[in-house]
Amino acid sequence: MIRASKTDQAWKQWGETDPYYGVITDDKFRSDNLDEQSRHDFFQTGQQSVAHVLQLCRQHIQPNFEPKSVLDYGCGVGRMALAFAQHTQHVIGIDVSEGMLTEAQLNKERLGVTNIELLKIEGTQLPTDKKFDLVHSYIVLQHINPQQGIEIFRQLIDRIAEGGIGAIQLAYSHEKFACDDGLAPRLPSLRTIWRSVWANSILRRKLGALLGSSKPPQMQMNPYQLNKIFFLLQSAGIQDLHVEFTNHGGHLGTFLIFRKPA
Repeated sequence: MIRASKTDQAWKQWGETDPYYGVITDDKFRSDNLDEQSRHDFFQTGQQSVAHVLQLCRQHIQPNFEPKSVLDYGCGVGRMALAFAQHTQHVIGIDVSEGMLTEAQLNKERLGVTNIELLKIEGTQLPTDKKFDLVHSYIVLQHINPQQGIEIFRQLIDRIAEGGIGAIQLAYSHEKFACDDGLAPRLPSLRTIWRSVWANSILRRKLGALLGSSKPPQMQMNPYQLNKIFFLLQSAGIQDLHVEFTNHGGHLGTFLIFRKPA
């Protein structure tokens, strides 16, 4: 088993200090700014995201797709898991942060949702062996060390039921370092690396002041090698695959929608 990386500890800290901002980095979702309206806006984004996921599944993979069970990996405070619960019989949300899961439980009770089960992951071993009609993860794996994340990705594929669908997003590069000719990657210069380190150090100090800590948790943005991802998909017999490109603040990614063969 691959040991958990220090990013796990960072997300545990986000769950304890600023769980909603840790999910969506908008100042109105900071703990000090949360009110009834901002909380409503936060979960409204989950409703919109789930509608988009189901639309992609039906448009590109299975027109009559109606999942009875959903696994949401990296569920956080329940932004999308709570929305999925309105479209399916049972949802399991998994997260590494106990603080996030505690908040998700409070949101579950506040909204009267009874068909969600929340589980905590330690390291890379998923805490359930069940199979699901839909296995979902969005803006999560990029925050995990790729060596650890690849193993989690493999297990997520395994948790898809026969004929079920996976909807998993991950990052592969940053637009600053994108290929010039589509063949050779353009590596960052030492000056670019130094500027990035310098800017990040300032950002961390500012966040630390806001969070009352000299060392705020770091949000890593890790790119994955897509050849490894596609190898795992092909090895699992995946043939139906739709790719939607994503861009979050210059971090380029792919949202993979695929069906596991029956």
